[in-house]
Amino acid sequence: MIMPTLWAVTVAAAAAPTVDASPSESSHLGSFIRTLQEHPWTSAILGRPLDLLSPYLRMEYALIGLAFVTMTASLLMPYLINLFVPPSSSADARAEIERAIVTARLDAASKRPNAYPPHCPVRTSKGGDAVVQRYNASLDTYTLTSSGVDVPASDVVATTVADLFIYPIKSCGGIRLTRSHVLGQGLQYDRQWLVVDDKGDFVTQRKYPSMALIQPHLTLFDPSSIRSANAITLTATNGALDPLVVPVLTRGVQRSVRVWKDRLDAIDQGDAAAAWLAKFLGNPTFRLVRLKDAFKRPCDPEFAPDHITGFADGFPILVAAAASLTALEQKLDRPLDILRFRPNIVLAGCPAWADDVYHVFDILGQDGNLRFCNVKPCSRCSVPSVNPATGAKDDEVAGTISLQDVLKAHRNGKQLGFLKGAAHEVCC
Repeated sequence: MIMPTLWAVTVAAAAAPTVDASPSESSHLGSFIRTLQEHPWTSAILGRPLDLLSPYLRMEYALIGLAFVTMTASLLMPYLINLFVPPSSSADARAEIERAIVTARLDAASKRPNAYPPHCPVRTSKGGDAVVQRYNASLDTYTLTSSGVDVPASDVVATTVADLFIYPIKSCGGIRLTRSHVLGQGLQYDRQWLVVDDKGDFVTQRKYPSMALIQPHLTLFDPSSIRSANAITLTATNGALDPLVVPVLTRGVQRSVRVWKDRLDAIDQGDAAAAWLAKFLGNPTFRLVRLKDAFKRPCDPEFAPDHITGFADGFPILVAAAASLTALEQKLDRPLDILRFRPNIVLAGCPAWADDVYHVFDILGQDGNLRFCNVKPCSRCSVPSVNPATGAKDDEVAGTISLQDVLKAHRNGKQLGFLKGAAHEVCC
């Protein structure tokens, strides 16, 4: 705040006829300088430089010179910093600050009450759908837009878990569960296996939609153990190949594989599995790998610092609402399988798109409540356009409206595409 004021003053002093200044002007200038020197802040900043310049220059010239040096230094400082300070240092510092901010926000969210947030659509037991205005934690009441009055929380229909799914092999068939262990990297066994090509790059339905017809089945040592998979069976739902039982290998040939930009350590699951996949998908280079048990893949720190995931695209768990699927079915005028969207948790009892504004929510589990935090919406690619029953994309079926087109037209438009900066931070 001091420097702009000084610059404005020195410009005015330079514009005045200082050589022939009248005694009154000199006294005003001297009074002003004394005032600056008496103030502790301005004295600390200006006192020593003015003392050094005053034996050689008149005071008004000393002020002009000091202002010129200050302005020049302020203009050159960014250049000098970039010249002498390694760019990685400033980038690392910026990333660390951003990480701390996101971590603090997630920590604050974890302490909020388990309640529907403002602007959240809800269903009521008496008045149909409404939108939350606010929640009173002490009274356990909601103010809703439909009534404008406080209603007991018991009058708001509770959202429940309707379905649980895991997809042991990324981009292959899903398994419906009635219960699941929740680990740091997601639901137990979810996306622990991956199909890769000869470069180690991940293979998905985006290019090979027939992967939807590969249905895995797990054989377990002990269903009560959180790490008990003994074997995974590959089954072609179209009957093209006989099922193949693949023993789980936790040691053996290690491969470096890639999911998007991330490199992960994985264990090759053997030649028999590779031959089965190569024959079914028509590519002799494909291999089946399993995530190395000790490997920890961090989530994007922009949204979920200090969290990990497996072979999922980016985050441990995907949440969807059953009512949202119904809304899409009405737009398309045909039924849809929720497996197109590959969710892990399907919610019921809430209006369509209610989960857009969920910040945090608790799910009552066997051992108590488990808190989940929505960090961003899922960017949608072409995978939802693959019919999991046929392994064909909608746009390959004559006369069929593409789900992707409907999503772009009616559901957040470009926010469902892979566009930088398009994602929100609070919904899934």
